[in-house]
Amino acid sequence: MVVVVVVVVLGAVLLGTAVAVAVLLGPGLDLAFIGLIFGFLLFGVLSAALRFFPDSLPLVPSARRILSFLSLAALAGLLYLYVYPAVTHSSFAGPDGTYQNGPGVGTTRQATVVYSLTGDGGASIGAASPLPSGETVPASVHQLPWDHPVQLTVNAKNPGLFTLIASGLPVDDDSALACTITVDGVVVAHDESSGAHRSVFCSGKPQ
Repeated sequence: MVVVVVVVVLGAVLLGTAVAVAVLLGPGLDLAFIGLIFGFLLFGVLSAALRFFPDSLPLVPSARRILSFLSLAALAGLLYLYVYPAVTHSSFAGPDGTYQNGPGVGTTRQATVVYSLTGDGGASIGAASPLPSGETVPASVHQLPWDHPVQLTVNAKNPGLFTLIASGLPVDDDSALACTITVDGVVVAHDESSGAHRSVFCSGKPQ
């Protein structure tokens, strides 16, 4: 009962914040942007709040893991759709995986990108991007390690941002999970986590 009350109160506070921001932005607001910010804050705060409750309470461990995963997924969406284009002035151009920089198209090249997960047991995959048109990754992998190599056409000067998000399936409390992204054999992102509620967030671009 206490968990429900805390969730409702925090949700109401964050919802009020999101509505206030929407009102300030006026009719030209970006609903997707607001939604991602709201999701990141809501899921992140709720996940943190649940850490104060003992794992012996029903559904607390599962809820905490799911909320952490959703918060990371919302953060990845913000980075991929808004932050990175704002910093680099680039945008995703077309279904072939080509990135363009500014008003003109730079020289492109083929790159081999490998998304990898290692660790104990299996993992749920929240995001792996970019991918070739029409290609997807499985929602979950029941046994690690897992590798997913792809061929992408990228801008030679600015290959873009590569992201991989995953959370571990229930195993032991000391289980480990790691994600790695390589571009043409060079590691551009790596993250590790351990424990029953492990989750990883890999995001990076070639130097």
